[in-house]
Amino acid sequence: MTWRLVGANNHELGRSPHVHGSLTACCAAVERLQGHVEKASPLVVMSSGTGAWTWQLALDEQCVAVAVRTFRRQRECRHSLQLFLSATAEAQVASRVTYTRRLRGLRLPGAGDAPGLAVRGGGLL
Repeated sequence: MTWRLVGANNHELGRSPHVHGSLTACCAAVERLQGHVEKASPLVVMSSGTGAWTWQLALDEQCVAVAVRTFRRQRECRHSLQLFLSATAEAQVASRVTYTRRLRGLRLPGAGDAPGLAVRGGGLL
């Protein structure tokens, strides 16, 4: 299970950097992020290989959120991070689980054995 934060226009703003073993663990990760987002340390970096910018958030030196994509310009990356931070504080946890076969760019060992990866849609988680 993994969570994602989507905006009102259903545009994905950020996602979990980890796959959680259960719905309970996934929900706990969301609660931790929402409860301590003001203490999170943002990191905006450029990939040496591609020259693209990305961001991530850390709590207690553990990554808790990552950008959905890379950006050509640092200011675009920082703007994406600010949108994520603003939306996180106001986000409502979805009331249902949605299933998808594959999240773009996310590869999991043994994922072909399962009918799909469970993700929540329509808000944070």
